Amino acid sequence: MNFQYSLYGTLLLISAFLVLYLAIYSFKKRNSNMHIYFVLLMSSVFFWCLGAGMEFFSVEIWAKIFWTKISYIGVATAPTLWFLLVLSYAKYDKYLKKGYIILLMTIPIMVVIAAFTNEWHRLLWLDITPVSSLPGSLLIYEHGPIFWFDIVYSFLVILSGIIILLKLFINASSTYRPQISILLFSGLVPLIFSIIYAGGLVPVLGLDITPFSIAIGGLLLAISIFKFHFLNIMPIAHKILFKNMINGVMVFDIENRLIEANSSSEMIGIDDKSTGKSAKELLYNLPELKEFYFGSESELEIFLKEPVNLWILAQKTPIYDDEKVLQGHLLIVQNINPRKTVEKALNYIEERYKTLTDMSPDSIAVTIDKKIVFANKSSLKLLGAKNTEEIMGKNIIDFIHPNFIEIAKKRHYEVYIKRNPQDFIEEKIITLDGITKDIEVGDVPIMYDNQPAVQLVVRDITERKKLENSLKKSLKEKDLMMKEIHHRVKNNLMVIQSLLQLQSRYIKDKDALNIFRESQNRAKSMALIHQRLYQSDDLKRIDFGEYARSLSIDLFRSNANSPELINLDIDVEKVMLDVNTAIPLGLILNELVTNSLKHAFPDGKSGKISVKFHPDGSKFNLTVSDNGAGIPENLDDEKSDSLGLRLVNSLCEQIGADLNINNKNGTTFEIKFEDVYSKTTA
Repeated sequence: MNFQYSLYGTLLLISAFLVLYLAIYSFKKRNSNMHIYFVLLMSSVFFWCLGAGMEFFSVEIWAKIFWTKISYIGVATAPTLWFLLVLSYAKYDKYLKKGYIILLMTIPIMVVIAAFTNEWHRLLWLDITPVSSLPGSLLIYEHGPIFWFDIVYSFLVILSGIIILLKLFINASSTYRPQISILLFSGLVPLIFSIIYAGGLVPVLGLDITPFSIAIGGLLLAISIFKFHFLNIMPIAHKILFKNMINGVMVFDIENRLIEANSSSEMIGIDDKSTGKSAKELLYNLPELKEFYFGSESELEIFLKEPVNLWILAQKTPIYDDEKVLQGHLLIVQNINPRKTVEKALNYIEERYKTLTDMSPDSIAVTIDKKIVFANKSSLKLLGAKNTEEIMGKNIIDFIHPNFIEIAKKRHYEVYIKRNPQDFIEEKIITLDGITKDIEVGDVPIMYDNQPAVQLVVRDITERKKLENSLKKSLKEKDLMMKEIHHRVKNNLMVIQSLLQLQSRYIKDKDALNIFRESQNRAKSMALIHQRLYQSDDLKRIDFGEYARSLSIDLFRSNANSPELINLDIDVEKVMLDVNTAIPLGLILNELVTNSLKHAFPDGKSGKISVKFHPDGSKFNLTVSDNGAGIPENLDDEKSDSLGLRLVNSLCEQIGADLNINNKNGTTFEIKFEDVYSKTTA
């Protein structure tokens, strides 16, 4: 071994294991891609220093060449890895994509391959010659084209990184310039040493001083890591996150001197030029903020008077290093003037809301998750409370009558959870003093104090319900009275019918007897209407279709001389008619059906009688027809001596009906009318 150069080798081996420690330390602390590039760079430098150091300690030429090849793992890759570290440090992420990295690393990898295969092509070293014949003497490498190509490529890569760092240095604050300077020198020193070596300016023949520049670079990076926290703070990130923050951010050291302030701090008169001044001096004209900074609170809303006249939200945060030692404080101020303006407007709106709601006769309350958070004066009266404290915070369900609790819970779910308004419904509540009240309540979803809430509008309808119940009772009594009247009218008509029937037994004259029977039928037709009225829930109208069916069948049974020879066809619809229309129409139907039964089929002839009743648009049609003998063509129904026809004409005029008589194929009576009494009632 040539002990003449052992000191060089020792320094390089120490540097190798130093950068190896940095690589391991950084790998354990990694939290970004920059740490990975740093680990790779330190690993590359480790191989460079290890190979160069072991070359000094090697005796045999083959061993020296072997360790030189090992060192070329670092020689070829270190410049490019240093450049990738700079790109990551400067946040040029768009150039750190997989494709760009592969492209940058292509030449270094080719150089490493060329170093390990130089015996086959001699493109990296044309020839390797010992300086002397002594064992362990230095080797002189005659450089080939690949060496010079690698030198140029490495110089360009390092120069590009230096330019980027210079731009960062110019834009960075004084806090981060030492960190950038060290990273800058870690690239600049190897560049200078490489130029000296490549230019043949080293006085010792065969001595490559480049590895020593790498050792110096490793020492600089160690200082950057442990003193300036190189891997923890990136100036470009600082520029983006610190300089451009809309809030004022000021960093004070342990002695309360300003280290840095961003541009937004100018809102309180502090800028980057204030660096180095004490907090007491800077905040002298802002006593409110000064009191906060030196106080115990960590967050406070403060109104700064003259000269700024500004509402701010101030936050003070202690800054600790990795060993949990206090290093200073971070003061953040946020302009909350817009928020205060909105709050003032909201307070004004809220006051107006309270004023308006207090004037409302209805109870207006707001609940959040069923808890009462607002109630107007009417709510106090409704719930039997003397003041708002008695009901605030109480569960609104606690006031609901047990019979309505499930309904109230379902409504609350629809409004509070699903945010669907609910229409007014009737419920019952029990007040604080135990009184049961009838209410009408409507619910709508709202926002109250920036929280989802429910607004309830409640009306006390206790008196109204009492009145309604009284009216219902009165109406029920009236209905009973009307039913009794209809029942008595029906009974009286039936008595008249019975009297006429008894009297007819003593009448011998056939014509007079027919008159009595027709009067009986007329009384019975009216009695049937009153019977249906008192049996129905509707005391004003009856189903005339069903009435016409019953009356026609009853007349057929009592007046048909030969019922087996006559077919009664009834086609009617269910139509509700006013009693004032139904009674005259029933008498008309009585006359027409009776007339057909008595005169249409003389001498035992057979035939058909039809009764039809249907709505026709806004009017109604009642048709009674037969296919019997018919009536004389020259008969004038208005001047006829027949009481029945004159009665039909008179009743049609009474209800405003049109009468049409057709003598073809028997006789057809068509009555078309409107139920004018129902329209008047409506």
